[in-house]
Amino acid sequence: MPEDFSRRGFLTGLAAGGATLALAPSGAAAASSEASASGGEAVVQPVHPWIELRPGADPIRVLVAARLAPAELDQIRQAAPGIELMVPNDLAERHAAAAAAEVILGEPDADTIRAARNLRWVQHWAAGVERLPRELMEHPCVLTNMQRVFSPVIAESVFGLLLSLTRGLAADAVPNFSRRRWAAASVPLDDLYQKTMGCVGLGGIGTEVSRRAHHGFGMKVLAVDPKPMPRPEWVAELHEPAWLPRMVPEVDVLVSCAPHTRETVKMFDEGVFRAMKRTACFINVSRGGLVDQEALGRALKEGWIRGAGLDVTTPEPLPPEHALWDCPKPGDHASLLRGRARPPGPHRPPGGGEPPALRRRPAAAQRRRQGEGLLTVLTPAAQPPPPCGT
Repeated sequence: MPEDFSRRGFLTGLAAGGATLALAPSGAAAASSEASASGGEAVVQPVHPWIELRPGADPIRVLVAARLAPAELDQIRQAAPGIELMVPNDLAERHAAAAAAEVILGEPDADTIRAARNLRWVQHWAAGVERLPRELMEHPCVLTNMQRVFSPVIAESVFGLLLSLTRGLAADAVPNFSRRRWAAASVPLDDLYQKTMGCVGLGGIGTEVSRRAHHGFGMKVLAVDPKPMPRPEWVAELHEPAWLPRMVPEVDVLVSCAPHTRETVKMFDEGVFRAMKRTACFINVSRGGLVDQEALGRALKEGWIRGAGLDVTTPEPLPPEHALWDCPKPGDHASLLRGRARPPGPHRPPGGGEPPALRRRPAAAQRRRQGEGLLTVLTPAAQPPPPCGT
């Protein structure tokens, strides 16, 4: 297995079956990085092939490999009348129906991929792709994900965690309320205004987090990301990941928004936490595997950083005997929050209303019916990303 597997390599569709992409010369990426570092606009490089799909007379057979409510299935049918949804009741029915499927909606298992001889397109039900089976990574079909669909609600979770730390809500307000007690704050309260946030990963979630940080809280934003991209106007500096060691000591808030790849496993380690300001907070809303949790526990217990807000851990749920449950000790200024954000989605409608994510999901099927190209196109790479927790 090659050692240079990266998100950029995955997204640009290495070894894509039938889909080709003219990669920019190596100098273009360097010029892009230099432009972003100097505050100029980087040249946007093509990172996805464009797939043209032609409408046909026969209905498109779509195998549903996700738990959807009847109302959700009806909404997809209304958005794309030219499709035939195949909704199996169990795994055996799914494998039997896969032979006729041209499209799979959801997260298919390896046996389903093997049985899908006519498969052309898989619409994954999430943004992260690290859990998808090797069989899909090696298949010549088109793979699209849900990038940016859940970004707004996850970005809100970032500031919920952050404000709970900086305003003493986790340390004082919530515990005191449960005790019916009114008491003075035991931790120093802090402002976000004019503080510096460092975003590791400027994809859908990182973009929404950084936008809110600058425009909503008046923060200065620094960011790293491996993709060639123009620097958003609300980001003061954007660099490649190699700049991370220089960025970390400058920030008051460090936010993990990067995907789980071979390169990002435990990237937030002892060196990162020791380099942070003692008054800084760490927020993770990407994957637990990006964090050396033993080092984070020491950082909290020994006061290397002020606090951490964790939306994700490895494993999930965190076992009761895990050391992270024991830190920080009572009286420490550092605070640790845990709680997996559950965005609205199948069977989780907010207040009984229509899930925001579902409103956007039929869009790709509608584009397919009209013969238009797919958006957010990924093509399987020669090698899959590492499984979670490795």
